[in-house]
Amino acid sequence: MRVLDFVLRLAFFLVVPFLATFVSAFFPMTAVLVNIALTLVVFATAEILRERAGRSWILGRLLKRQLAFEAHYRENPPLPFLFYVFYPLLLPYVLSRPVTRRELMLYRGITGGGLVVLLIGAGINFYKNWLPELPFSVFIVDWIKLFAIQTLCILLFLLPVATTVVTLHRQRRRFELWALFGAAAVSVTLAVVRLELKRGHIVSWVTTQRVSLRTQAAPEVAHRAQLQALRTVWSNPQQLKESTDKDGWVEGDALDRAEEVLEAFYKPDEAYAFSLHAQPANAPELLILQCHLGKGVPPIWRAVRKNGEEVLSPTDIPAGVLGLPRRTTRKAPVTPRAPAPRAPAPSATAPRAPASSMPGPSAPTKK
Repeated sequence: MRVLDFVLRLAFFLVVPFLATFVSAFFPMTAVLVNIALTLVVFATAEILRERAGRSWILGRLLKRQLAFEAHYRENPPLPFLFYVFYPLLLPYVLSRPVTRRELMLYRGITGGGLVVLLIGAGINFYKNWLPELPFSVFIVDWIKLFAIQTLCILLFLLPVATTVVTLHRQRRRFELWALFGAAAVSVTLAVVRLELKRGHIVSWVTTQRVSLRTQAAPEVAHRAQLQALRTVWSNPQQLKESTDKDGWVEGDALDRAEEVLEAFYKPDEAYAFSLHAQPANAPELLILQCHLGKGVPPIWRAVRKNGEEVLSPTDIPAGVLGLPRRTTRKAPVTPRAPAPRAPAPSATAPRAPASSMPGPSAPTKK
């Protein structure tokens, strides 16, 4: 039975850190990582802390939460490992029993540290990446979604790790505990190597959400920025030819120029979220700029012909181009450029171009 228990824990420590590293590329996971680190420190030093806190009233007050963990598990040993692996599915059962309910409330105290980190990061993120087009009321909706994802990840990752440390530490299975830590380190290392060497820079879910929301918030300004990016690429046919591969993907210098123009309105990570295609690849007559928003979601797109005419109907785009996910082998962003001047928002008194729903192209600019 002990061997089976160790095998299950080993499988978890090999697989879950690998998956968590991939998840962190799409969703910010700072709070989850902070919580796991705090938990490991608490349980690894529980015996030392308890002895010293008994001789110092001040230390006892400072370590009250940590000692509550140690005391709870001394009286109520952790349940079987699989219980914590499937913890989110068992929440009704957890909340129905006093002992498991108290255990969950104890973790609420540790997650407070991660919550502080999350709140500080949210404030910085809002000021840096959402203003000026996107108000707080829009930001808070996505922040709540992100908080829900992080809370789920805490339940999935934190409890199995914490209770494993408690169980093996109490049973004096130190070698097995260090073996699990080693497995987790190997798992994270493999994930990082794969992300860095076999994939391009990953555009996060939060970034694509901002692209969509910012485009909808100022459709005329977004329209102008996208058109200007396409016309800038068309202005250098030789560079476009050298930057287009046999499948029609435009990268290299031509795409870098398009991104630089887009940064007059979009944030740098949002500009990087756009991809560029030339059709036909061997002698381009049409350029398509698009941002992939996820499977089953229509992309934000803009297209311009070689003669400068804007294409407004998706039926005029070659089949199979619109909605293509961005390449996973695309190179990471270059050294940060100097911030591009922000495109002005439409004046309340200026004539407004007819707005169209996003995603999709806006109405053509009058000649």
